[in-house]
Amino acid sequence: MPKSKGRKPKKSDAVRRASPRRLSVPAAAKEIAVGPYRVRPARTPEELSGFERWASMAGAGGPKVAANLVSAHADGFLGEGLRDPDSSYRMMAAAVTGGDVDAVVWARTDALVATLDGQIVGGALVGPAAQFISDLGEAHDLSTTAVMQALLFTSKLHLVAVDDDHRRHGLGRALVHAATFSAYRGGVQILYGQFLTSDQGLADFYGRQGFTVMPPATPLNFSQWLDGFPGGPAPLANETFFYRALTTDGF
Repeated sequence: MPKSKGRKPKKSDAVRRASPRRLSVPAAAKEIAVGPYRVRPARTPEELSGFERWASMAGAGGPKVAANLVSAHADGFLGEGLRDPDSSYRMMAAAVTGGDVDAVVWARTDALVATLDGQIVGGALVGPAAQFISDLGEAHDLSTTAVMQALLFTSKLHLVAVDDDHRRHGLGRALVHAATFSAYRGGVQILYGQFLTSDQGLADFYGRQGFTVMPPATPLNFSQWLDGFPGGPAPLANETFFYRALTTDGF
């Protein structure tokens, strides 16, 4: 299992059950059609290995991202905690109380690809910000309940990338929609991401996808969604955050 840096939660803490969201929409289709293109979850180690390229293109890392996805897929964790809120809770409660936070992180992570005639032409990655949550947990000595809340209810759109030759066909929008729905289906309450402030086109793009684009270099405070949570992630000086609260009425 790929390992994240940081502490394990205190096992003595009681894990409070989170109430899973009851969906009022049909279950997500296995594929989203965008003209001749299809957007769907990555299925094979080869497709997951391709995330080295998408991560590099999006400036979100490279080989390590792909290797961790392949490892999580081989271990049977990847995306499993996003399929159904009830089974998701049971899986994660066992993992967190057992100290295996890495299993929880990857169970809450989904890798999506855009294809044309079987060729992968784009990708998106959504899941908890493991390093941030680990560092914050260590800095504030957070309880298991607080760590569980962060893993259950927050998710980051780590990357969205499309080949140059296949842009302007709605694939970016479809990948964001698929990633957002995956998070929503898994009970995530707040989905966020960041981009370079100089790229005003991305501010407009995410605004059209239903996200709130924050003022440049403004931190995101999770406490309005997670009671008592100590703050949230902070962008670099040249970055801008965007976020969307995922509710039954708002998706």
